[in-house]
Amino acid sequence: MGTLKGKVIAITGAGNGIGRALALEAAEQGAHLALSDIRQEQLLQTAAMVQRYGVRISTHVVDVAKREEVEAWAAATKQEHGGCDIVINNAGVALLDTLEDVPYEQFQWVFNILYWGVVHGTRAFLPMVRERGGTIANMGSIHSFIAAPNNGPYCAAKSAVRGFCDALREEVRADGVNVLLIMPGGIRTEIVRNSKVNKFINAGASQEDVHRAHNAASLTSPEQAATIILRAIRARRPRVLVGWDAVFYDWLTRLLPNAAHRLYAWGARKLAVAR
Repeated sequence: MGTLKGKVIAITGAGNGIGRALALEAAEQGAHLALSDIRQEQLLQTAAMVQRYGVRISTHVVDVAKREEVEAWAAATKQEHGGCDIVINNAGVALLDTLEDVPYEQFQWVFNILYWGVVHGTRAFLPMVRERGGTIANMGSIHSFIAAPNNGPYCAAKSAVRGFCDALREEVRADGVNVLLIMPGGIRTEIVRNSKVNKFINAGASQEDVHRAHNAASLTSPEQAATIILRAIRARRPRVLVGWDAVFYDWLTRLLPNAAHRLYAWGARKLAVAR
């Protein structure tokens, strides 16, 4: 298994959650960091936490939905760090609504960040990663193979990320570039609290209710997720399931696909009304 010591790692969505945990653990392992987030205050908080490890850190406020901002960040990373070994396209959002009613502009907003953010980060950093025979790591989700009702735009975008990664892997394999598709299950982050909410499955639930229920049901902390992801990067794996729930639903959808989807949808509805 390889080492991260001395590697340059670019991470989107580094201001909190999995992105912050990845930055902290990668720095602890001796990696230099090019960090980005759309929220400057949280990004600088992460940078301050990382400083104790004595690695090189650069920070850039970036909206991953905007190609020109991602390309400018990649150019700055080349200038400040001399290149990049690993890019982790982690930035994410969520939107709760039905596919019938969600406004088209909000549907597009989800895709611009979850899918096009991955494409922008991949294409901007790929030349540098190719030079070093490094890794492109893109954040997918178990929702690329088992859908969550009331979260359709997210499921659709993550399915697109999965297809993008699988095709890219075969295109760059001969160049020595590894493409890692990351598929987390439930992670205890702020994603539900920070979501755009138009409609819940259960009209009586509040956003804070669903946030608490989601995190109570989630089996994996951001720190545990970061450990699993960085181990997969060091091992140059093509795919990693993050959390025992991800492993469980992966197997269940293979063995009993119809039952798996009904079970997951039932659980999602129970989650929506939990207090």
